[in-house]
Amino acid sequence: MKQLLRPILPLVLLSACASDPVPKPRGYFRIDLPPQDYVIWTDSATFSTELPSYAKVGIRPTRNDARWFDVRFPKQRATVHLTWSPVGDQLEDLIEDAHRFKSQHQAMAAKIESKRVLRDSARVFGSVFNVEGDVASPLVFYFTDSTDNFLYGALYFDARPNADSLAPVTERIRADMQHMAATLAWK
Repeated sequence: MKQLLRPILPLVLLSACASDPVPKPRGYFRIDLPPQDYVIWTDSATFSTELPSYAKVGIRPTRNDARWFDVRFPKQRATVHLTWSPVGDQLEDLIEDAHRFKSQHQAMAAKIESKRVLRDSARVFGSVFNVEGDVASPLVFYFTDSTDNFLYGALYFDARPNADSLAPVTERIRADMQHMAATLAWK
């Protein structure tokens, strides 16, 4: 029997030597998004709006007249940082700051899409900037009534920017923030 296996063994070993193994592509975790459901959230001094029920709002300590809020999406590991400021005579400066922040992303951005928000009946005006690519903040926006209130927001993830893997979450939070803009009411 050994005599028969000796000539066959090299053939078996040679046939097992195929081309080099190719590693499988890197996989990404599955993202299960909760159903879209909104609740009314109110800050007694500045504004009210509808936010996703799966988001948690944290209020940070205030400085000067500005107020800071964090809309946290814990399961998505994302936060929308909001800053409310009184307008006074600085509307032009506030809008310029928002555009300057958006411009900082242009080097890494594949595309920046701008959408205007005009809700005359509620006196909500502003812009939403959807920043495509591997950028730190894929969503930047501001809303104002042009006389008393200015609300600035930016989305950040607790992960390294990777637009492809974060795309489903980014799109959902963009939709959530558009809903926020549609239901925003100043105090």
